[in-house]
Amino acid sequence: MPSKVYFMDDHAWSTPESTPFKAVKLLRDAGIETLFKKGAKVGIKVHFGEYGNSANLRPHWISPIVDEVKRLGGNPVLFDCCTAPFAIYSSRAIASDHLRTASSHGFNEETIGCPIMICDGEYSQDQVEVEIPNGTLLKRSWMGKKILDFDAVIVVSHFKGHPMGVYGGALKNVGIGMGSSRGKLATHFFTHPTLGKKAYTVNQEAVQKMAAEPHPNMIDLVLDTCAHGVYEMKDGILEHHVDKCKLCGLCFPYSAIFNTPPAVVPTWAPTIADAAAGYINAIGAENMMYVNYAFDITPWCDCASFHDTPMVPNIGTFVSKDPVAVDMAAMEAAEERVAVPGSVADTFEFKEPNTERFTNCSSFAKQSQWQQINAGVYNGIGNAEYVLIKSVPLPEEEVWFPPYKPGKAPAQVHKEEFGKIDNDCGDFFYDESKVPIEELSKKPSGKVKEISIEEDVEPALA
Repeated sequence: MPSKVYFMDDHAWSTPESTPFKAVKLLRDAGIETLFKKGAKVGIKVHFGEYGNSANLRPHWISPIVDEVKRLGGNPVLFDCCTAPFAIYSSRAIASDHLRTASSHGFNEETIGCPIMICDGEYSQDQVEVEIPNGTLLKRSWMGKKILDFDAVIVVSHFKGHPMGVYGGALKNVGIGMGSSRGKLATHFFTHPTLGKKAYTVNQEAVQKMAAEPHPNMIDLVLDTCAHGVYEMKDGILEHHVDKCKLCGLCFPYSAIFNTPPAVVPTWAPTIADAAAGYINAIGAENMMYVNYAFDITPWCDCASFHDTPMVPNIGTFVSKDPVAVDMAAMEAAEERVAVPGSVADTFEFKEPNTERFTNCSSFAKQSQWQQINAGVYNGIGNAEYVLIKSVPLPEEEVWFPPYKPGKAPAQVHKEEFGKIDNDCGDFFYDESKVPIEELSKKPSGKVKEISIEEDVEPALA
């Protein structure tokens, strides 16, 4: 039987049609009132975005969901897990750093209205092993232990591209986002015995080029980063002592020095769905709901410290109890659109609809954008067939800025103070415009020429 996916598009002409309130209405449509009982501890899974990224979820997209959980008697907690150390200067690999990053992006208890938790501990070692009942490649994985303290979980995801998963949505937010560092490294097969780190060989030509760069260069960082003495430079050759490697992942950011087995690449997308199946099974599928915000659909994941031009225009908000269906709905909607001019989809000639832009413009290795979804179906955690249900906004009176409401507007509540104000400014304007409106309406001369920063040698104009 097809799953139900509730949807509202990006258009808005009133407050109830604003993005955050659409999510609340769609959650109600999907039956959020049946998800948990009063007094329940409700986890809201988000991705706070890597430091430097500005396309991640917005706090004001999340706070109305927090308020809705409170309205229904639940106790909401915003949460994530540490990232694996995939970047040299990662801002989310340690819980305290992760919380600082979240706050710098506007996510803190004051702005959101509920506690924020990193569920796998300071160094991502507070984890629990979970079985994967029917994985395509994975038998087990590791998730943040404190996630199991929640009675229900609402997964709120930013739908966009992903270089390894091909796209990021609900499945990725669970399969990678709920994993501890060990779970993430296992899911990406970094710890696989024959396809993972211990099977990597060193690209000595790349090493020599890097070693010749000014210090501290990447080779200096590799040698100084490893706590286990895996790397040693001898006579211009970087020796890789595999027997000492503990697979901590701290050298992953230096992947340019390695030759990785080509066979590992096709594992990246389906194992995300495998891990998601393990975590969903541990939490209980009946205890979960999914929100996909299909906005700022860039080719890059929010794990990156930057983002590119969106490949397609904003689409809208999708909600479902099925993580596969909610991703499929967002993917098909993205495929229906013409690409944004100047985006990589446009530049690489995937402008037209149904050209698999995520496959061709987002994936590192041109892997199919359907792998993750098909693996989710295989794992039995959802259905790619769905019925799209177009919803309508909340009533106007439900979205007034608290504590105001009809009959109790700010002008009424503060009538006495407003009554003391006199804004008469006297003679402050000319009777007629000094410049005819026709002249003001003409386009001015603009760009004279375009130069590079290196060519900018003339004194600045006054």
